[in-house]
Amino acid sequence: MKSLLIVAGTGANNIVSNYIGDQLEDRLDYILIDSLESDVWKYELTIERLAEMIVARQSVILLATLGGETGNHSVEKISDMFCSSGIPFSAILVIPFKFEGERRERALATARYLQEKTLVFRKFDNEDLFSYSLPLKEAMRYADKEIGRLLEEVIFNHKKLCYERW
Repeated sequence: MKSLLIVAGTGANNIVSNYIGDQLEDRLDYILIDSLESDVWKYELTIERLAEMIVARQSVILLATLGGETGNHSVEKISDMFCSSGIPFSAILVIPFKFEGERRERALATARYLQEKTLVFRKFDNEDLFSYSLPLKEAMRYADKEIGRLLEEVIFNHKKLCYERW
């Protein structure tokens, strides 16, 4: 069974659409959440769908770009849904640059909140991109590849931990 990747935030949607989606389509189904009013909440993340995940023991992974409304609110809402339903999940969170100020602080608070609720937790801090002497386009491509690598690692570790747990 494929893992389910729930993608929240415009940046995360772009990463999956432009880079990760095709490369991992044999191992992942994904749901894209691009706004807080998304129909995902009405159709794809219903109580019935959550029950199916529990019965099938489907691996669930969140990928979110934090700092904006959609990523932060979606991650908090989804994690609460999964925790209250007993669905183990993992997360990869993308943290904004320091110059983004309040957005970064909010993202870090969300990351701390989520870290204790997940099986496998990884974060990609955009600030780390400054340590590479890369032009902007190359830095963004590097970030996408690194997030893809983190996703592959999380898929493997999540399944391993779930099998040990169940």
